Amino acid sequence: MRRTRLPMTLAIAAAATAVAVGVSACGSGGSSTTSSTTTSANAPPGGGGGSKNQGGGGGGGPGAPPKTRTKHPGPRHQHQGPPGAQMQHTYAARIVGHGASEGGPIQPAELWPVTNSWRVSDHKTFTAVYAGANPDHHGTGRLVVFRQDFVHVKQTARDVDVKGSGPVTITSAPTGHNVGTSAQKTGEIQFRGANGVTGTLHLSNDTVSVSSG
Repeated sequence: MRRTRLPMTLAIAAAATAVAVGVSACGSGGSSTTSSTTTSANAPPGGGGGSKNQGGGGGGGPGAPPKTRTKHPGPRHQHQGPPGAQMQHTYAARIVGHGASEGGPIQPAELWPVTNSWRVSDHKTFTAVYAGANPDHHGTGRLVVFRQDFVHVKQTARDVDVKGSGPVTITSAPTGHNVGTSAQKTGEIQFRGANGVTGTLHLSNDTVSVSSG
């Protein structure tokens, strides 16, 4: 009877050893994948940079080491919101004088001289129209429509030229606190050129209609 029990005991021990080795190998592979995913998700933009804020208790700011994770991270969300946010304050629609207009975002290489401007915003977008002339041909008036999207973090600038008008000046436009959204979409900006040409800029499609003054 002893001769029969001995081989079976050895076989059971060998099988248990094989199972233990297999479980250890599976656990090792899962740990490596989790560590790699966590580091990638929490690494600072551009890579590197972690050496500036080394220290205890992994932080969450740029350049800080990644936070420790005790379990496998969940799946990433496929649909995330836009990168920006709505603004708390708004700009009432108004015409801005020459001095303040020169300090705007439009460079002299795009508009010079600058005569004046108009601006307005709601909580999501900002629109400004800068008036003056083509810096290379002062006989051509120019209006630059500048738009900023706070939510999607985008800026655009469109040049609208008025040939033969000379530098143009905004003479009339929507004003007040209650036109923040409508004026940006369908506002009409009246202007006059140094040579007597008058006209209207239509913000619905960024085109001008002119007439001789």
